[in-house]
Amino acid sequence: MTGNKMDKKSIFITGAASGMGKETVKLFKKEGWFVGCYDINEENLEKLSDELGDNEIVYKNLDVTNKNDFEKCVANFSSCTDGKLDILFNNAGIAEGGFFEDQPYESHLKVININFIGVINGIYSAIQLLKNTPNSLCLNTASSTAVIGLPMTSVYSASKHAVKGLTESLSAEFSRFDTRVSDILPGVIDTPLIGEEIRINLPKEGMWRLIPAGEIAKTALRAYYENRIHWYVPEDLEELEMSVVKDPINTRDDLMNTGPMKMPIE
Repeated sequence: MTGNKMDKKSIFITGAASGMGKETVKLFKKEGWFVGCYDINEENLEKLSDELGDNEIVYKNLDVTNKNDFEKCVANFSSCTDGKLDILFNNAGIAEGGFFEDQPYESHLKVININFIGVINGIYSAIQLLKNTPNSLCLNTASSTAVIGLPMTSVYSASKHAVKGLTESLSAEFSRFDTRVSDILPGVIDTPLIGEEIRINLPKEGMWRLIPAGEIAKTALRAYYENRIHWYVPEDLEELEMSVVKDPINTRDDLMNTGPMKMPIE
């Protein structure tokens, strides 16, 4: 890490060592931002450090469910940026699939703690930095499952609905101190979370096509420069949300009985 960070914009990214987070790190570094990379996977963080170096980047191990650890990481980041933070990107998340009753209770809690409580921990820990920075942005990763709950992902869907609801509420609250709050609602993104069986069966076109993780990084950059609460990737998902509002049952049945979202039979 070198140089004075006062003249650089800065971003704090959780889940930074792989998938969407990693692509976001690479893009923002290329754009000249100071980047904080935080992930629970130390091995992947080391690989990312080897790939990108440590010039204008800080790497730290972080379990987003641990508020004390989050606060320490934010304090370290703040010391590198003179107390400024242009984007807090709450991106860390996990997915657990299967029928609700087949998943261990502990797995459901883990999904909630990482996907939702982790976002709350991030906002609590970084709120003063966001307040200190004009036109700052709190950006949260939601999901297409926050548009409509899908089978086999019930608690994951619930966690992402919670993120979307929190985003909408805080976008109003935080406007009083010039901080924007937005979310990204990804469809099926090409990340390590996508299993090979799902990958093979996905359509080549349409809203359920496989989207490169780099598209999320580009959307995160756009979100800073454009004022919008919800960012749908792909944009077709916004049309799906309108359909859900108008006709939720038939929209759900169409998704569950056809295509890649077809529910398996026991």
